[in-house]
Amino acid sequence: HELRTPLTLIASPLEAVLQKESLAPDVRKNLIIAQHNTHRMLRLINQILDFRKIQNEKMRLLVEKLNVRESLEAIMENFENIARQHRIDFRLEMGADDVYVWADRDKFEKIFVNIISNAFKFTPSGGSIHVVAGLTEDGEHCFLRVEDNGIGIPQNKLTEVFERFSQGENAKNSYYQGTGIGLALSKEIVNLHHGMIRAESPEGKGTVFIVEL
Repeated sequence: HELRTPLTLIASPLEAVLQKESLAPDVRKNLIIAQHNTHRMLRLINQILDFRKIQNEKMRLLVEKLNVRESLEAIMENFENIARQHRIDFRLEMGADDVYVWADRDKFEKIFVNIISNAFKFTPSGGSIHVVAGLTEDGEHCFLRVEDNGIGIPQNKLTEVFERFSQGENAKNSYYQGTGIGLALSKEIVNLHHGMIRAESPEGKGTVFIVEL
């Protein structure tokens, strides 16, 4: 909490200054970089605080009946600009029928913001990220898949990506970036929902994250 307060006090003036039209281009560019990294640090601190809540059994779910299509579309809007900038084929694939799931709206968003963010981190320009949703064969569960054609994850590292700040090697023996705390937090939130999350990474074909709720 002591780290979050000064970061919030940095973020607010940055946003106010960036709203001015008289900024020189190089000044605006540097301020945008500062704003981006301030928001990044705030997200990480919020994730750590959420993780501590879970560890201390203080996180509570406010469960409601969510429309999966509407919820995913709202989340995916946040990534449309980066998808355009990097020419990534970013789309939602669902059948015509609406699918509903019992979940905490805020926590549902955190799960998929983290998974989709991870997909963008490891998918090259010109690649693809598809979000697929539907019902399992028994009709009792909703499945949600985030599929990318990025660098992939070695088979022996698939479970480690759900550990905090994991790092490893891809199939070409070059290190991929650490996954931070986002996927670890997603796994804990899925567990709170009594759901399931796992990763698959066929060699040379990117990565798929599957969530069932």
